[in-house]
Amino acid sequence: MTLTHRTSIVGGPRSAHGYWELASAPGEKHLSRNDYLVGRRPVESRPLLTVAHLSDLHLCDSQSPARGEFLDRWSDPDSPLREVFGITGAYRAQDCLTVQVGAAMVRAVNNVRVGPVGGAPIDLAITTGDVMDSAQQNELGWYIDLLEGGRITPDSGSTARYEGVADHDRWDEAFWHPDPAQLPDDSPRPDRPRRLFGFPDAPGLLDALREPFDSPGLNMPWLAVHGNHDQLVQGTIPATGEFAVASVADLKAIGVPPHWTLEQVAQFCASIDAVDQAGLDRWSEMMTRPVTPDRSRRTIDRADFVAAHFRPTARPAGHGLPISDSSRCYYRHDHASRNGGDRTVTVLVLDTVDEHGGWQGSLDAPQLDWLESELASADTEKRYVVLASHHRLADLVNDRNAEGAPRRILTAELAERLEAHPCLVLWLNGHTHVTAVTGHGTTGNPNSWWEVTAPSLIDFPQQGRIVELLRSANGTLTVAVTMIDHTGEVPWSGGIDSVAAMAGLSRQLAANDWQYRPDDFAAHPLAGTAGDRNVLLHLPDPF
Repeated sequence: MTLTHRTSIVGGPRSAHGYWELASAPGEKHLSRNDYLVGRRPVESRPLLTVAHLSDLHLCDSQSPARGEFLDRWSDPDSPLREVFGITGAYRAQDCLTVQVGAAMVRAVNNVRVGPVGGAPIDLAITTGDVMDSAQQNELGWYIDLLEGGRITPDSGSTARYEGVADHDRWDEAFWHPDPAQLPDDSPRPDRPRRLFGFPDAPGLLDALREPFDSPGLNMPWLAVHGNHDQLVQGTIPATGEFAVASVADLKAIGVPPHWTLEQVAQFCASIDAVDQAGLDRWSEMMTRPVTPDRSRRTIDRADFVAAHFRPTARPAGHGLPISDSSRCYYRHDHASRNGGDRTVTVLVLDTVDEHGGWQGSLDAPQLDWLESELASADTEKRYVVLASHHRLADLVNDRNAEGAPRRILTAELAERLEAHPCLVLWLNGHTHVTAVTGHGTTGNPNSWWEVTAPSLIDFPQQGRIVELLRSANGTLTVAVTMIDHTGEVPWSGGIDSVAAMAGLSRQLAANDWQYRPDDFAAHPLAGTAGDRNVLLHLPDPF
């Protein structure tokens, strides 16, 4: 069983270099959070909606020439620029295993027959954005095949060999090289991940991970949500100018010019984060290596994202996305409860991606008008509303815009508008890769609601959530949240001969990311606290 109220994953044996193996342990029981109830406790309740919530799959073409992994070294703990940049996420040792992890999570979700608290079957799944890593056509295809079902070949460029920072043709000590025996004889050994942090050998991995495999697809309807990595290069840069062709080029950037000072590096990295064109134009100055070009790596736009979801097998049609407007990624999906009498739960999916660039989010004015109209209608008709988006409310701080474009809506304005609508009870999102639950409201206020943020499938803990909306007869609602682990091996066996083995390796690598790894495994900064994981979130029933 992959639900963590029964079995959890903890730190196991640790090497002299601090590298954790993983182990199974007893589950983590649900905690109750009664932040918004006064003198009431929920009684026996009925399920209104049960969903599997996945976010930030980051299905990654780790061989793409548009990637800038070389920038990540400036986020290492001993980097002189660590305090300036923090953690950029430009490289992870497990980048090359994201498709296998996604497949292992599909299998895990399919294994969950009913919600662990309400006991109702899973109604649908919601993926809250960043299903891709760099808005490429091949990553989009892997995502659809993974969730819809089909044969996947997680490879690009050369069909004869892996061409990326983990390979053996261009040794760089900053990156994990899983098969050191294949390195040139004159290469210094070992690399930093192995020498300083105890990372393992995995001979043959770079061939094994490119092998095709079949995904069963999710066995339930699922809804799509648009994230910044689903439209912007590396989740930040619009695919224009040089970056429109970088992904299909035959040269890959591997480093800054050797004569650059730390100050120049800092300025360059800051310009990328700020989407400053003068800085972006300096990408052409980077050191490069040749790679095999591949047209399937072309960048996509919103219309491509929408169109890919309209396969004949899609449930619901287009996975919720509107066919009437291919540039629009926000929509409404109604779910009639099996057990709630005449109660309907409305899922309002938001598009928080700012197409003008930047990794944080915002809405545009037409979308806010649509949202307010939908919320007002739900208030009148007494329908419970669940919002779903990629960014959290607090992350709507991106006001980049073009001349003549609709104005952008940020956190404070949206929060004020939401306060007026008692129908809102829950907001599902991701983006931060941090397991979190945030309450919005005051004690006894019927307009209170909960925000549930899912972790990613690329960083530890590589988990999803089962989220159940339950209604009690005494005027209370409960959002029951349970973490779910994918079916990768625990502990990793040392093998690479199956999807489960490679997904298990990925989770172990993620747990040991040297930019995050704590001395106390239980205090991992991305895993949240007990109050963020298996929780029963209570609030007054607004109706």
